[in-house]
Amino acid sequence: MKNIDIKNKIFVNRTLNMNNIKLIGFDMDYTLVTYNVPEFEAKTYAIIKKKLINDYLYPKEINDFVFDPNFIIRGLVIDTETGNFLKVNRYGFVRTASHGTSFFNFEELKSKYGVYSIDLTDSRYNIVHTLFSKAEGCLFAQLVDYFDKKEHSPKYKKIFDDVKRCLNNAHMEQELKGDVVSHPEKYLIPDRRIVDALIKFKKFGKKLALITNSDYNYSNKVMNYCFEKFINSSWQKIFDIIVVAANKPSFFKDSNMFLKVDPKTGLLSNFYGSLEWNGIYQGGNANYLEKNFNIDPSEILYLGDHILGDVVTLKETIGWRTGLVVQELEEEVPILEKTQEIHKIIAKKMLEKERLEDISLGYREKLWLKDNAKVNRQKWDEIKEKMMKLDEELRDLITQSQQGFNPYWGEVMRAGNEVSRFAALVERYACIYMSGIANLYYYSPYKYFRSQRRLLAHDPK
Repeated sequence: MKNIDIKNKIFVNRTLNMNNIKLIGFDMDYTLVTYNVPEFEAKTYAIIKKKLINDYLYPKEINDFVFDPNFIIRGLVIDTETGNFLKVNRYGFVRTASHGTSFFNFEELKSKYGVYSIDLTDSRYNIVHTLFSKAEGCLFAQLVDYFDKKEHSPKYKKIFDDVKRCLNNAHMEQELKGDVVSHPEKYLIPDRRIVDALIKFKKFGKKLALITNSDYNYSNKVMNYCFEKFINSSWQKIFDIIVVAANKPSFFKDSNMFLKVDPKTGLLSNFYGSLEWNGIYQGGNANYLEKNFNIDPSEILYLGDHILGDVVTLKETIGWRTGLVVQELEEEVPILEKTQEIHKIIAKKMLEKERLEDISLGYREKLWLKDNAKVNRQKWDEIKEKMMKLDEELRDLITQSQQGFNPYWGEVMRAGNEVSRFAALVERYACIYMSGIANLYYYSPYKYFRSQRRLLAHDPK
């Protein structure tokens, strides 16, 4: 077995035999094309601020706000009615929260969210599914802080909706994408391994599809920048079919028509009949693609970065195999490997704490039964002291183990010591996940990905 660096590994939730996969589909943004997240989101942030001031008459003071690329992480829940930001576990219980950028302490958190899980189907909650939401979330948090000082009861929902509209307009208009195309070296990170991985998989008989929500002109320019310095031909020749402006997740759920794209001009024409290999199309739907090429859903693997649009909806509607790109793992997984020994020490000390707690509880039971003669007060005090010392040691060790993760929210895949809701979705819906498509470079196109045996609460440790 090849020795693959931890940050380049592919992690398996459900067994996936690549020998059975005939077609591999890829999203583009944050999947085949890697963005410089702080630069791209800083530009997005500046555009949203400008739009809020010019189009929605927000105070010019907000122009002094500074983008914080760390404040928003994937999986956060934004309560648009209260201006609160929540990190929840797999069951919807809040484990960390802030109002704007001010974090609740333990007692405040317990008072507000301690008893009940939150209903994430409520429209008031906006969930951060993608790295494209960092600028939007950061600016909304700062606006919550700003208007809390200026107004008695700020209308948080209206503020959020204004920010969201500005973000959507920024993505649709030329200013943001135009800057990416004009200065690709600033925003895009080419990676030869991605190109080599695709070429390898194609060489060994896999059909490759690009299925992206971006339009043809933008896709062509960014793919050209990221791919063609590593190959001697057009990037389009790597793919057996290209679908742009696919309108995911509608592409997986509905029956939209395909349009034909002229690769020279980008112009569209009505299209009837069969799809062709090496064709370039716009829109369309997954069901027609399957039937047209006579490929079973279980023989298609699709990889993207959007947990809802690229994984959850797809898995629930058409049953393709799924893979998720979680770019954050490139930094987080090495930290987890590096801190393994610390976690072992934490586990050992927790067992000792439990042992001492059981002895202490025995004394409490005797007191309750008025059996004071059997309570050794000195011994009990010593045990309590040991437990307090252990608590301090554990606190220091846990702080040590978290260094390097997001300074506000910690790991993306955990909420405190529990699995985060985002990780629960990944576990349930993504057959495999990885820090980047480049990770495919280290694996055979026929690899049999096997999931690990998961420990249950009653399993021996």
